Amino acid sequence: MTKNKLFTLTSLFKEFMMLIIISALIFFVMSIMDHKENKGILVVFLMVFSLAKVYVLISKTFGKMDTLIRNNHKVSHILFFSITIIFIINISFTLDYLCVSDIYVNSFNGLNLNQPFFYKFFDLFYFSIVTFTTVGYGDIVPVGKIVKLLTILEMATAFITIVFILSKYTRNHEKI
Repeated sequence: MTKNKLFTLTSLFKEFMMLIIISALIFFVMSIMDHKENKGILVVFLMVFSLAKVYVLISKTFGKMDTLIRNNHKVSHILFFSITIIFIINISFTLDYLCVSDIYVNSFNGLNLNQPFFYKFFDLFYFSIVTFTTVGYGDIVPVGKIVKLLTILEMATAFITIVFILSKYTRNHEKI
């Protein structure tokens, strides 16, 4: 594996770990603060964090994709990068949905709140993937305004990410 490929993988892993650490801090802050009493503050913080996160993820994706294409990486590397970015976006929004569902317990219809954390995480990860792919089965439905805003943000992120990846890849092959 060349230095460049290793650097890209290491960079993706660092970004993913940073996302996990920041999300864990948000859950920690929520446990310290009485999140049932301070809903407004936490929701504003979560929305600002989500917007900043989307901006960083998309701008980093654009930059890394340019680097991969400029360095003539194989299609398999570009595909692996794309899948990894999509996975990071889905995990990121899953964590946002978990926070909102903890602050506003009636944010989703079809979500069993009395299940263990892992199952709730899995259901919201599934919801995130269904939202990202615009399939929309309707078995889990956002009903709160905040969670609807997050869902819109995820759909916009998905559209921008997919269109950008395809256009960059296509434009590179047209030049060749």
